[in-house]
Amino acid sequence: MRPASGPVVSEPEGSGGQGIGTAAMLLMAGTVLSRVLGLVREQVNSYLFGVSDAMAAFTIADNIHTMLFDLVMSGMMQAALIPVLSQYAAPHQRDELKKITGALLTLTVVVVGTIVVLLEIFAPYAVAAMTAFGGGGEAKGAETVELTIQLVRLILPAVFLLSISTVLMATLYSLQRFTRPALSLSLRNLAIVTVTLLLGRTALEVRAIVIGIVVGAVLLIAIQLPGLRDAMPRPNLQFRHPAIRRILLLYLPIFLGLIVNAVALAFDRNLAWGIGENALAAMRYATAMNQMILGLVAAAISLAALPTLSRHFSSGNEAAYRLTLARGLRMVTVLVVPAALGLLALSWPAVKLLFFHGETDRAGAIAIWVALLAYLPGTFFAAFDQVLIFAYYARQNTRTPQIVGVLAVGVYFLFALSLVNIASSENGRMAGLVGANSAQFIFHAIVMVVLMRRLLASGPDGKRQSLDCGELARTLKVCLGVGTVMTLLAGGAALLLSLGLPQAGTGLLEFVRDAVILGAPVALGAVVYAAGLLYFQVDEARLIQARVLGLVRR
Repeated sequence: MRPASGPVVSEPEGSGGQGIGTAAMLLMAGTVLSRVLGLVREQVNSYLFGVSDAMAAFTIADNIHTMLFDLVMSGMMQAALIPVLSQYAAPHQRDELKKITGALLTLTVVVVGTIVVLLEIFAPYAVAAMTAFGGGGEAKGAETVELTIQLVRLILPAVFLLSISTVLMATLYSLQRFTRPALSLSLRNLAIVTVTLLLGRTALEVRAIVIGIVVGAVLLIAIQLPGLRDAMPRPNLQFRHPAIRRILLLYLPIFLGLIVNAVALAFDRNLAWGIGENALAAMRYATAMNQMILGLVAAAISLAALPTLSRHFSSGNEAAYRLTLARGLRMVTVLVVPAALGLLALSWPAVKLLFFHGETDRAGAIAIWVALLAYLPGTFFAAFDQVLIFAYYARQNTRTPQIVGVLAVGVYFLFALSLVNIASSENGRMAGLVGANSAQFIFHAIVMVVLMRRLLASGPDGKRQSLDCGELARTLKVCLGVGTVMTLLAGGAALLLSLGLPQAGTGLLEFVRDAVILGAPVALGAVVYAAGLLYFQVDEARLIQARVLGLVRR
């Protein structure tokens, strides 16, 4: 594997799709491993802790950790760090880049460190904000609430470490060095899995997951630092640097939007806390499966395109910007359609193979399945939405996505309050809550498509321009048509296998049976889908084929 400090993955000016295809394939290779290990994380959690109150306590602690990280740093990477740092990525600006990233690291240590210390002190109030409306100790018991507080205090140092690693990761992305960021995320998940397996059966119990998260955050920093040997940040106090001011100005709308999202998440967790025993953990495991789609498809393509889109916009090359964005959206279409439809057709075999074992009983597995189905529509739209959000970030416009995001949160509240109490069963109420989340994503994506088309409808010279939506529509039509055939064949094959293969009881033979019921239809569907797209001459499918064949030849 090429070291990240070597030649960077570059793209000729205006090439659009070719550079994105290469970078996205590189990112996707790392992301596949990362997401697979992330799913293994949840399998291990499910096996050891099921959908118990202990897992609900960890879920709340992890939500607080994630929410804080998003507020102080994570949301800044794509919105502000990469677009601004990409402007200083040229070799002759390397010293300036070191100065900027050094000031960012210093600011991160001071600000995030202070926030983490304060939250360590006031952890009980943070837990109360996430659970009180849902019944608090009355819903889960005082012992579970106390465990949640302990887990919050254990997990908070990871926020500090992850914030430092985010500055390093954004610097690598701006230099178009994708290998180490993708690899580091994989090894982080591997560390969490390893620590959980080693310590999960000890007296630490669910606390083992938190220890693994902290160890994984340390590993993130250790892996990325060597990739910056020629661009190592130099800590300093030059917070008035124009780039720092620009990053903070770009992030301000993101921060305000994230506060609104944090309120919505707290509301969501409160409702889930009080719905029933299985809801919180089931929603977590279902989210992990849906995140496989977003991680493998949207995140890889979006991160690959963002530095290129940023350069095209800063250089005033609107034609190259539109070409890059259009090809990115078509690539997402080619990949997200089979992922979403395939998971829909094989949802129960996937849940059964991945989570129906150990401490997770049949009721817990069914709850995960229900949550997965309710999440899928929103996941499909979110894949396109993520690319459009990044396209706005590349134009150094962080206001528009956040305004739309605030409106989308309003849609979530409207649906959540309407749907969560319609059903009488626990799974029905949970499905209503998850459906509200899907409605939020669908609304956001549709509005972003409309706004982006209007934004790019006319160029700076006053002439009418195009995002090439006609070609995108054709790609979507072909993918949905071929994907429907793939879904029917894969779903039918899974049904026939489940009826035809003899029951194996429990243990290894049952696992092999479940793996065949899932794996064989996946392979069949992949062949049918790939053949269909190549038959209809979808350019992105041929690009993926060329990249894969090139890797095989090497």
